[in-house]
Amino acid sequence: MTRNTALSSTDPGQYLTQRLVDALIREDVAGCQSDSQAVGVDSVPGSPGAPATWLRWTLAQGILWLPVNPATFMQRWQWSGDPLIWQSADQAGSVSEVNHYEQVLACLTADEHDDSGGQLEVYADECRTAESHASFCHEERSRWFDEIRHQGQSWKDFPRLSERMLHFDRLAAFLDHPFYPSARAKSGFDKAALAAYAPEFAPRFRLRWLAVPGPEVTAVGELPGCWPDFSEVGLDNRLADSHYLLPVHPHLWDTALSDYLSNTEIGASVIRAPTPALWVQPTLSVRTLQLEAAPEVHVKVPLTIRTLGNRNIRTVKPSTLYDGHTVQQILQEIAGKDPVLKGTFSVTDESSGLHVGDLPWLGCIVRRFCGFSDQQQIVPVASLLADSPDGRCVAQMMADEFNSGDLTEWVRQYVALTLTVHLRLWLVYGIALESNQQNSMVLLTPGRPPQLLFKDNDAPRLWPDRLCGQMPSMESKVAQLRDQRILVNNETPLAQMFTTITLQLNLAVILEGLAARGLGSRGHWYKVLREEVISVLDQLDEEGVNTQPARKVLLEDRQLYTKYLLRAGSLESKSRTGAADINKFYGKLAPNFLGQES
Repeated sequence: MTRNTALSSTDPGQYLTQRLVDALIREDVAGCQSDSQAVGVDSVPGSPGAPATWLRWTLAQGILWLPVNPATFMQRWQWSGDPLIWQSADQAGSVSEVNHYEQVLACLTADEHDDSGGQLEVYADECRTAESHASFCHEERSRWFDEIRHQGQSWKDFPRLSERMLHFDRLAAFLDHPFYPSARAKSGFDKAALAAYAPEFAPRFRLRWLAVPGPEVTAVGELPGCWPDFSEVGLDNRLADSHYLLPVHPHLWDTALSDYLSNTEIGASVIRAPTPALWVQPTLSVRTLQLEAAPEVHVKVPLTIRTLGNRNIRTVKPSTLYDGHTVQQILQEIAGKDPVLKGTFSVTDESSGLHVGDLPWLGCIVRRFCGFSDQQQIVPVASLLADSPDGRCVAQMMADEFNSGDLTEWVRQYVALTLTVHLRLWLVYGIALESNQQNSMVLLTPGRPPQLLFKDNDAPRLWPDRLCGQMPSMESKVAQLRDQRILVNNETPLAQMFTTITLQLNLAVILEGLAARGLGSRGHWYKVLREEVISVLDQLDEEGVNTQPARKVLLEDRQLYTKYLLRAGSLESKSRTGAADINKFYGKLAPNFLGQES
């Protein structure tokens, strides 16, 4: 099963092919899971000999025979690694082996019959980019790890919290996404841009700046004190009376900015500052940058790359600035008033930023990590399975440092905390957060239980009736939300978000990864997970909260929701999927690992 694993050093093409085929099965592309037939090897043309079970997948121009093994995590079947067999309908009896992602995609291309035409070709190019970027980053990882071992350096050698945060972000950057097959691709970056701007390479660079006429700019909150003045960027300071300085990522500056400005009414009135200013370093998200002069401050800027699908363009929509701050306020009020949630989580301050009208390429969000000390540690969930140069994964390192080496107890605390927070937000307040592995962090303080720390809170699902029924004061906050996709009116979207983000990404993927490393069995870890799910739900029952919606989805249903990232992000058009939000398109075919002994 594809897990949140480090880069493959042996054969990146084969590794990517494995991930792609498993994703096709998992996301039921063209009925790969729901419409295919499981048959014995004797039914397969060409007499391949092994394995015992194959999926007979009928496409428009032929039949693709997939050799599979049984699976229990996220999908019923996974590719065995043996060559697939293509049986063309045009050449009766003609069969050929298929063992590379380009060949697999060529079989699918023949099945396109709507306005998705050409998307598979685009995706094939994304896969080639992923293969190239994976190899390049693996070389850098090997070089960096050798350097650390030679120097005898440890994460503890960084005295400042901000330095350690960048260290763990870098470790996490070398991991692959658990489910999206070509996540290594940062489409829009060549190798030179990767080395100059990607977190895997820990670069330092300065931002570029635009002087934008004041009436065109909306400033929200306070800008950092280290924001440059006009003279620092090579402009006349008198412009401060009439203009704002807007940061621009240097890659956007060098590539697409001129075209964007030429297509806007304000393009002629914007002044490009000649001198870069404000040293920054990229965090895990690539386009969110830590300020060297104020490392507790991160600035999120638009960037002309696509990650996790060709449709995932990394802009900064003004609505995300406002909605992120509104949700921040909602969560802070809940955490302050709910006696169970008090002290269990906090949120970053994302109350400040700039935007120019509704232009997604001109704006920024300022994020502040307030109130933390250098004695604490913040690690993204995305880093927990990352290997360190000494061979331990980050979860082990944190257990050694904060739980006297007791990995089971550290994981149990993390699982219990995550379930307590998210099940309560869902069932009591009608909120499901898009707190994926990158947006969810673990805050560790010596001598205290762990806490969660959330960022990028602009895309939750929120049921106003439940939230406002519990806290009538929230009505004014809900009314401020700009992206109407946030608002839902039933249980299902909340269940989908909880299942695919909290349960699968932030919990089960971690447990699967630990088991894959020999750090406890799958049965052991899933026993921990089931026990904590039941414990939290029982506690909610005692408070009179209706837990049946969660019990049905998590403990009674035989199949779990699955997020179809590949289909919605790359392979299929919006008209075909019907997805209003390509990052929230779901199926329900995954085996329920909570309802079985794993």
